[in-house]
Amino acid sequence: MKKLVTSTFLFLIALAPTLAQTTVDARDIIAKINRKEAVSYQNATITGDLDLTNLANRKEVREGSWKGESREYLSVVEAPISFKNCVFKGKFLAYRTDASEERRVISISNTVYNADFTEAVTVQNCTFEDDATFKYSNFGQRALFTDNTFREIALFKYAKFHNDADFSGSSFRGYADFKYTNFNESSAFQKVAFDNYADFKYTKFDERVNFQQARFSRMADFKYTHLPRGTNFDDARFEGGTDFKYTTLDGRKFSPSRR
Repeated sequence: MKKLVTSTFLFLIALAPTLAQTTVDARDIIAKINRKEAVSYQNATITGDLDLTNLANRKEVREGSWKGESREYLSVVEAPISFKNCVFKGKFLAYRTDASEERRVISISNTVYNADFTEAVTVQNCTFEDDATFKYSNFGQRALFTDNTFREIALFKYAKFHNDADFSGSSFRGYADFKYTNFNESSAFQKVAFDNYADFKYTKFDERVNFQQARFSRMADFKYTHLPRGTNFDDARFEGGTDFKYTTLDGRKFSPSRR
Protein backbone atom coordinates (compact mmCIF):
# COMPACT_ATOMS: atom_id res chain seq x y z
CA MET A 1 0.00 0.00 0.00
CA LYS A 2 2.84 2.34 0.89
CA LYS A 3 4.49 1.72 -2.50
CA LEU A 4 1.19 2.49 -4.25
CA VAL A 5 0.83 5.81 -2.43
CA THR A 6 4.44 6.73 -3.21
CA SER A 7 4.03 5.86 -6.89
CA THR A 8 0.83 7.94 -7.10
CA PHE A 9 2.57 10.88 -5.42
CA LEU A 10 5.49 10.74 -7.86
CA PHE A 11 3.09 10.51 -10.80
CA LEU A 12 1.25 13.63 -9.68
CA ILE A 13 4.54 15.51 -9.34
CA ALA A 14 5.50 14.52 -12.88
CA LEU A 15 2.07 15.56 -14.11
CA ALA A 16 2.16 18.95 -12.35
CA PRO A 17 3.64 20.97 -15.25
CA THR A 18 0.81 19.80 -17.50
CA LEU A 19 -1.84 20.58 -14.92
CA ALA A 20 -0.30 24.00 -14.32
CA GLN A 21 -1.44 25.36 -17.68
CA THR A 22 -2.93 28.77 -16.95
CA THR A 23 -5.18 31.07 -18.94
CA VAL A 24 -4.04 34.63 -19.62
CA ASP A 25 -6.05 37.42 -21.20
CA ALA A 26 -4.08 39.07 -24.03
CA ARG A 27 -5.05 42.46 -22.61
CA ASP A 28 -3.06 41.73 -19.46
CA ILE A 29 0.04 41.13 -21.58
CA ILE A 30 -0.51 44.40 -23.45
CA ALA A 31 -0.76 46.22 -20.12
CA LYS A 32 2.63 44.82 -19.08
CA ILE A 33 4.20 45.88 -22.35
CA ASN A 34 2.77 49.38 -21.97
CA ARG A 35 4.45 49.55 -18.55
CA LYS A 36 7.69 48.45 -20.24
CA GLU A 37 7.81 45.33 -18.08
CA ALA A 38 9.51 42.16 -19.28
CA VAL A 39 6.95 39.61 -20.46
CA SER A 40 7.57 35.97 -19.60
CA TYR A 41 4.99 33.16 -19.71
CA GLN A 42 5.27 29.38 -19.59
CA ASN A 43 2.55 26.76 -19.98
CA ALA A 44 -0.09 29.41 -20.63
CA THR A 45 -3.09 29.67 -22.92
CA ILE A 46 -3.41 33.19 -24.30
CA THR A 47 -6.99 34.18 -25.04
CA GLY A 48 -8.04 37.02 -27.30
CA ASP A 49 -5.98 38.73 -29.99
CA LEU A 50 -2.53 39.79 -28.82
CA ASP A 51 -2.50 43.08 -30.72
CA LEU A 52 0.89 44.77 -30.43
CA THR A 53 0.02 47.42 -33.01
CA ASN A 54 -1.98 49.59 -30.64
CA LEU A 55 0.42 50.21 -27.77
CA ALA A 56 0.50 53.34 -25.63
CA ASN A 57 3.56 54.61 -27.53
CA ARG A 58 1.95 54.29 -30.96
CA LYS A 59 2.73 57.16 -33.29
CA GLU A 60 2.03 58.07 -36.87
CA VAL A 61 5.09 57.61 -39.06
CA ARG A 62 3.55 58.32 -42.42
CA GLU A 63 0.58 60.53 -43.15
CA GLY A 64 -1.78 59.78 -46.01
CA SER A 65 -2.77 62.32 -48.59
CA TRP A 66 -5.58 63.08 -50.98
CA LYS A 67 -3.72 60.98 -53.55
CA GLY A 68 -4.56 57.86 -51.57
CA GLU A 69 -1.21 57.08 -49.96
CA SER A 70 -1.23 54.85 -46.90
CA ARG A 71 -1.23 56.17 -43.38
CA GLU A 72 1.15 54.20 -41.18
CA TYR A 73 1.29 53.88 -37.41
CA LEU A 74 4.10 52.27 -35.43
CA SER A 75 4.14 50.77 -31.94
CA VAL A 76 7.37 49.65 -30.27
CA VAL A 77 7.76 46.74 -27.83
CA GLU A 78 10.51 48.10 -25.58
CA ALA A 79 10.92 45.15 -23.21
CA PRO A 80 11.96 41.53 -23.83
CA ILE A 81 9.14 39.06 -24.40
CA SER A 82 9.25 35.32 -23.81
CA PHE A 83 6.59 32.67 -24.39
CA LYS A 84 7.40 29.00 -23.82
CA ASN A 85 5.01 26.10 -24.25
CA CYS A 86 2.08 28.47 -24.76
CA VAL A 87 -1.04 28.36 -26.93
CA PHE A 88 -2.27 31.49 -28.66
CA LYS A 89 -5.99 31.08 -29.22
CA GLY A 90 -6.40 34.39 -31.05
CA LYS A 91 -4.27 36.29 -33.53
CA PHE A 92 -0.72 37.38 -32.75
CA LEU A 93 -0.59 40.80 -34.43
CA ALA A 94 2.50 42.88 -35.06
CA TYR A 95 0.90 44.01 -38.32
CA ARG A 96 -2.65 44.74 -39.35
CA THR A 97 -4.74 46.98 -41.56
CA ASP A 98 -8.20 48.37 -40.91
CA ALA A 99 -10.66 45.54 -41.39
CA SER A 100 -13.13 47.80 -43.15
CA GLU A 101 -10.50 48.71 -45.72
CA GLU A 102 -9.44 45.10 -46.28
CA ARG A 103 -12.93 44.30 -47.50
CA ARG A 104 -12.91 46.94 -50.22
CA VAL A 105 -12.60 45.68 -53.79
CA ILE A 106 -10.85 48.90 -54.80
CA SER A 107 -9.07 50.71 -51.97
CA ILE A 108 -8.00 54.29 -52.64
CA SER A 109 -6.16 54.58 -49.35
CA ASN A 110 -5.16 52.30 -46.52
CA THR A 111 -4.16 52.50 -42.88
CA VAL A 112 -1.37 50.22 -41.71
CA TYR A 113 -0.39 49.43 -38.12
CA ASN A 114 2.96 47.83 -37.27
CA ALA A 115 5.04 46.85 -34.25
CA ASP A 116 8.81 46.76 -33.83
CA PHE A 117 10.81 44.91 -31.18
CA THR A 118 13.88 46.56 -29.64
CA GLU A 119 14.64 43.72 -27.19
CA ALA A 120 14.94 39.94 -27.44
CA VAL A 121 11.95 37.93 -28.65
CA THR A 122 11.62 34.31 -27.53
CA VAL A 123 8.72 32.13 -28.65
CA GLN A 124 9.46 28.44 -28.16
CA ASN A 125 7.34 25.30 -28.35
CA CYS A 126 4.17 27.35 -28.82
CA THR A 127 1.07 26.88 -30.96
CA PHE A 128 -0.45 29.70 -32.97
CA GLU A 129 -4.02 28.64 -33.66
CA ASP A 130 -4.74 31.76 -35.71
CA ASP A 131 -2.71 34.16 -37.86
CA ALA A 132 0.74 35.34 -36.73
CA THR A 133 1.60 38.58 -38.54
CA PHE A 134 4.97 40.35 -38.36
CA LYS A 135 4.97 42.13 -41.72
CA TYR A 136 7.44 45.06 -41.77
CA SER A 137 8.53 44.36 -38.16
CA ASN A 138 12.07 45.18 -37.09
CA PHE A 139 13.70 42.79 -34.62
CA GLY A 140 16.56 44.64 -32.94
CA GLN A 141 17.85 41.72 -30.84
CA ARG A 142 17.90 37.94 -31.15
CA ALA A 143 14.62 36.38 -32.30
CA LEU A 144 13.90 32.75 -31.37
CA PHE A 145 10.85 31.10 -32.94
CA THR A 146 11.90 27.47 -32.42
CA ASP A 147 9.72 24.35 -32.23
CA ASN A 148 6.49 26.24 -32.82
CA THR A 149 3.38 25.25 -34.75
CA PHE A 150 1.84 27.88 -37.00
CA ARG A 151 -1.60 26.55 -37.94
CA GLU A 152 -2.59 29.51 -40.13
CA ILE A 153 -0.64 32.17 -42.02
CA ALA A 154 2.80 33.12 -40.73
CA LEU A 155 3.48 36.55 -42.17
CA PHE A 156 7.08 37.83 -41.96
CA LYS A 157 7.07 39.64 -45.29
CA TYR A 158 9.42 42.67 -45.35
CA ALA A 159 10.49 41.95 -41.76
CA LYS A 160 14.06 42.80 -40.78
CA PHE A 161 16.09 40.69 -38.38
CA HIS A 162 19.07 42.73 -37.23
CA ASN A 163 20.39 39.94 -35.00
CA ASP A 164 20.32 36.13 -35.06
CA ALA A 165 17.01 34.52 -36.03
CA ASP A 166 16.10 30.89 -35.41
CA PHE A 167 12.97 29.04 -36.58
CA SER A 168 14.42 25.54 -36.20
CA GLY A 169 12.04 22.68 -35.49
CA SER A 170 8.93 24.70 -36.28
CA SER A 171 5.99 23.55 -38.38
CA PHE A 172 4.23 25.87 -40.81
CA ARG A 173 0.82 24.39 -41.57
CA GLY A 174 -0.37 27.46 -43.51
CA TYR A 175 1.31 29.92 -45.86
CA ALA A 176 4.84 30.77 -44.67
CA ASP A 177 5.55 34.23 -46.07
CA PHE A 178 9.17 35.40 -45.81
CA LYS A 179 9.10 37.35 -49.07
CA TYR A 180 11.48 40.34 -49.10
CA THR A 181 12.59 39.53 -45.54
CA ASN A 182 16.09 40.64 -44.53
CA PHE A 183 18.29 38.55 -42.24
CA ASN A 184 21.33 40.64 -41.27
CA GLU A 185 22.91 37.95 -39.08
CA SER A 186 22.89 34.15 -39.08
CA SER A 187 19.54 32.40 -39.36
CA ALA A 188 18.29 28.84 -39.06
CA PHE A 189 15.38 26.82 -40.45
CA GLN A 190 16.83 23.45 -39.53
CA LYS A 191 14.28 20.60 -39.49
CA VAL A 192 11.44 23.01 -40.28
CA ALA A 193 8.34 21.46 -41.88
CA PHE A 194 6.72 23.64 -44.53
CA ASP A 195 3.38 21.93 -45.15
CA ASN A 196 2.10 24.71 -47.40
CA TYR A 197 3.60 27.35 -49.68
CA ALA A 198 7.07 28.43 -48.48
CA ASP A 199 7.73 31.88 -49.92
CA PHE A 200 11.32 33.13 -49.74
CA LYS A 201 11.17 35.13 -52.96
CA TYR A 202 13.53 38.13 -52.91
CA THR A 203 14.62 37.22 -49.37
CA LYS A 204 18.09 38.44 -48.46
CA PHE A 205 20.36 36.48 -46.15
CA ASP A 206 23.47 38.49 -45.32
CA GLU A 207 25.01 35.72 -43.19
CA ARG A 208 24.82 31.94 -43.37
CA VAL A 209 21.43 30.25 -43.20
CA ASN A 210 20.75 26.64 -42.26
CA PHE A 211 17.97 24.69 -44.00
CA GLN A 212 19.44 21.30 -43.07
CA GLN A 213 16.79 18.55 -42.97
CA ALA A 214 14.01 21.03 -43.75
CA ARG A 215 10.98 19.55 -45.52
CA PHE A 216 9.07 21.44 -48.22
CA SER A 217 5.84 19.56 -48.90
CA ARG A 218 4.47 22.00 -51.47
CA MET A 219 5.88 24.97 -53.38
CA ALA A 220 9.32 26.20 -52.31
CA ASP A 221 9.85 29.63 -53.87
CA PHE A 222 13.41 31.01 -53.67
CA LYS A 223 13.27 33.09 -56.84
CA TYR A 224 15.72 36.02 -56.72
CA THR A 225 16.82 34.98 -53.22
CA HIS A 226 20.30 35.98 -52.11
CA LEU A 227 22.13 33.22 -50.22
CA PRO A 228 25.58 33.74 -48.70
CA ARG A 229 28.54 31.41 -48.42
CA GLY A 230 27.96 28.80 -45.73
CA THR A 231 24.29 28.21 -46.63
CA ASN A 232 23.30 24.65 -45.76
CA PHE A 233 20.59 22.62 -47.56
CA ASP A 234 22.00 19.23 -46.55
CA ASP A 235 19.30 16.52 -46.46
CA ALA A 236 16.55 19.06 -47.22
CA ARG A 237 13.56 17.45 -48.95
CA PHE A 238 11.60 19.11 -51.75
CA GLU A 239 8.38 17.16 -52.26
CA GLY A 240 6.49 19.80 -54.27
CA GLY A 241 7.36 22.39 -56.87
CA THR A 242 10.45 24.56 -56.63
CA ASP A 243 11.56 27.86 -58.11
CA PHE A 244 15.23 28.79 -57.81
CA LYS A 245 15.29 31.05 -60.84
CA TYR A 246 17.84 33.84 -60.40
CA THR A 247 18.76 32.49 -56.94
CA THR A 248 22.39 33.15 -56.05
CA LEU A 249 24.75 31.54 -53.57
CA ASP A 250 27.72 33.77 -52.82
CA GLY A 251 26.97 35.59 -56.07
CA ARG A 252 26.71 32.44 -58.20
CA LYS A 253 23.67 30.72 -59.68
CA PHE A 254 22.29 28.13 -57.26
CA SER A 255 19.73 25.34 -57.19
CA PRO A 256 19.84 22.47 -54.64
CA SER A 257 19.38 18.87 -55.63
CA ARG A 258 15.95 17.34 -55.01
CA ARG A 259 15.50 14.43 -52.62
